[in-house]
Amino acid sequence: MRTIFVKLFMWFWLSTILSGAVFFLIAFNLRLSPIRDERRRHFEAQQHEILGQALMVYGSTAAALSEKEGSPAGVDARRHATGPKPYLFAADGTPLSREVPPHLASAVRDQVTGKRPAPEERAVVVRVQGPSGKPYLAAAEPRPIPPPPPVFNPHHPPPHFWLQLVVTFVISGFACYVLSWRLTAPVRRLRAATQGLAAGDLASRVAVSKRERGYELNDLGRDFNLMAARIEKLVLAHKQLVRDASHELRSPLARLNVALGIARKESPPSVTTALDRIEHESDRLNLLITELLTLSKLDEGSDADLSDIDLAQLVDEVACDGDFEACASNRHVRFTRTAGMTLKGNRELLSRALENVVRNAVKYTAEETTVEITLEREGEEALLRVRDSGPGVPGAQLTDIFRAFYRVAEARDRKSGGTGIGLAIAEKTVTMHGGTIVARNVAGGGLEVEIRLPLAAGN
Repeated sequence: MRTIFVKLFMWFWLSTILSGAVFFLIAFNLRLSPIRDERRRHFEAQQHEILGQALMVYGSTAAALSEKEGSPAGVDARRHATGPKPYLFAADGTPLSREVPPHLASAVRDQVTGKRPAPEERAVVVRVQGPSGKPYLAAAEPRPIPPPPPVFNPHHPPPHFWLQLVVTFVISGFACYVLSWRLTAPVRRLRAATQGLAAGDLASRVAVSKRERGYELNDLGRDFNLMAARIEKLVLAHKQLVRDASHELRSPLARLNVALGIARKESPPSVTTALDRIEHESDRLNLLITELLTLSKLDEGSDADLSDIDLAQLVDEVACDGDFEACASNRHVRFTRTAGMTLKGNRELLSRALENVVRNAVKYTAEETTVEITLEREGEEALLRVRDSGPGVPGAQLTDIFRAFYRVAEARDRKSGGTGIGLAIAEKTVTMHGGTIVARNVAGGGLEVEIRLPLAAGN
């Protein structure tokens, strides 16, 4: 229920079902109202017809008794206790029977006089004649009409009700699904383009329709494309500037080294210290330029020469070189050997990447400690761990150390001679080979860099 598509779909479907249920009940009620009215009228007509026929029989008998005995009391005494009770009236509406209800007498008088009776004065009146031909009125109050059936009874629904409900449910669900899918399509396209841009694909764009101008999501995609184009232009310009500057610095640096050699031959011994300092800084600058060019090459994704590499042998060579350099500062590098592992890659780039990781560990591990390198196999991957005994890295910066020119501590990095590019080169090289590289602090102090590389097929 977290995606906008699911929310739109569920809300559309729920609204459609609720509104459909309300409309159905209203329409069903409107449809039943004429039926109920017609049923009531038909029932009343039948009731009046049957009651009128009974009143004709009663009236004729009661009129004969009234003329013969002077009162219809004999007929009144033989009336059944249930059902409508008939009464005899004179032609002018005067009651001749005993115990005539007042509202019935009033209804009979209103009919005789042509006055419209009140709603509560309900009566069926028929005219009869006595044996002498004298007119009389026979009247009775009809029974109340039974209440109509409820508007909708779930236990007795209309014919095909449940089938119609299922069809409505399926059709509304399909319509809401299609509508929600179409409404959220621009959001999905925008998300895919955003993920591509975040992954480093500067050419990632959103497909927008020129016919849907004014549609907010479509306009948002167009704005995203403008932003992505601007970012791509700035990043490419930055890379071009770094690449051009690095190439341009190579020539004056080479001339500087030539001039430095000449100066050493012609200068007195008193300036040797200054010349050594110039040579040291020149070497650092040359290393920086080399790493910048390597980083630029990796950013461009240039095709590299791939070959089968014995990873254990490569790591062993890097570890031996690292141990040789570390001994000068009373540190050591130890590599735990393992069986040979072969992968497809560029040996030069992988060697430089591993050297950068090992050298970084040697720089920050404590004196008289050892940088531990282990290589093992996990499924179809080679797992390489480089662990030092240094101060580690703050947890929030563990991913930032793989960014170019990022420094955890500016003064410390400058003192150690680091350029801030080595781990960035390692990260891009490992990614280019389809692997991953992560850093984590370990218990007891120190930093561990873990590299996973896919092995060659069939290895």
